[in-house]
Amino acid sequence: MTQNVTLKIDETGDLVIGEDGIMETLSGIDTTAQNIRMNLKTGIGDFPLVPSHGTDYEKIFKENTELQDIAEEFRESIYQESAVTMVEDLTATKDGRDMRVSFRAVTAAGDTLESEVTL
Repeated sequence: MTQNVTLKIDETGDLVIGEDGIMETLSGIDTTAQNIRMNLKTGIGDFPLVPSHGTDYEKIFKENTELQDIAEEFRESIYQESAVTMVEDLTATKDGRDMRVSFRAVTAAGDTLESEVTL
């Protein structure tokens, strides 16, 4: 199986440049984790080449939306990453203006990925 490689992007959305001036890359499960993080932070329609890519924030921030429905929307967003075969656990929490998504997912390679993304 070919390993996926991508440019490393920091939490602010900037490319990471090493001390040597070379852009850093990620591979394997680190690429999958970054892809999920970026997908969760991208609203549907924000990526013109694939308008269905991202998270439907209109549904999430609708008045009186239940946390269970919000969690389901995030789960659907995680499954957009082709390397993910199962989301074993997912919790969405609101804290003031912040939303946190904690999840555990299994990849096609059999690796388990645990992460938390603050939106």
